[in-house]
Amino acid sequence: MSSTISVGRAFYLGSRPIKFGSVATAVLLGYVGPFGSTDAFGQILSTIFWALVIVASIGSVGALRHLVTSRTTGWSDLQRELLLLCIFIVVFTPQLHLLIWLFDRSRGLVLGEIAELGAQVGVISLWIAAMRYVLLVWRKEAASEVELSSQPRLFQRLEGNGDAEVLRLSAEDHYTVVSLSDGSTQRILLRLSDGIAEMDGVEGYVTHRSHWVAASAVAGTRREKGRVFLSLTNGDEVPVSRGYQSALESTGLLT
Repeated sequence: MSSTISVGRAFYLGSRPIKFGSVATAVLLGYVGPFGSTDAFGQILSTIFWALVIVASIGSVGALRHLVTSRTTGWSDLQRELLLLCIFIVVFTPQLHLLIWLFDRSRGLVLGEIAELGAQVGVISLWIAAMRYVLLVWRKEAASEVELSSQPRLFQRLEGNGDAEVLRLSAEDHYTVVSLSDGSTQRILLRLSDGIAEMDGVEGYVTHRSHWVAASAVAGTRREKGRVFLSLTNGDEVPVSRGYQSALESTGLLT
């Protein structure tokens, strides 16, 4: 039932931009009269003809895209677009041929014209599909750049672990040890102060001259013989030196 509803929605030109664009395109094509349509049908009928062509093509693409996408899991975007293009040419060409006959009965339903018409549909569809694929690739690259730009600069120094979060930073000689939420650690030749600066606005606390922890990684606190520790979500404990306790108390983290 849900599949039937989804396919049905593919035929509905629901968004205002699509409705407006379809009407504007139909009027423009009716005025310009490509392929001699205005000379053959007249301007009003030509506009109606192109409106029906647009509705049929958008409806066909929408329904076919839903069917192709649901049955090509694991395919690349290029493979999916090529399959959709081939099926669309086969499905839409007879529809267009029938529309032409309905508006110009003098032509007759000549099956030999379908091959020539299919070639024209194929060339135009290939151009549109190519532009759509380029736009799709560009949008994915743009989304990837936005995702990367939203990460702290320190992530650019890490190897892999794109989905992991930084839990804490620790100084070790001339290195900064980065502890990640996936359980791994990485050593970077970088001063701790520079590593903290490259966390770019991620809320965190300096607990010791050799330690920084992300606020989201703090699970609790522990005191033992006058010493204070922060317990982290990964089970680690980070010491809090006396010089930093007052700052953490002002945040409400220590009481």
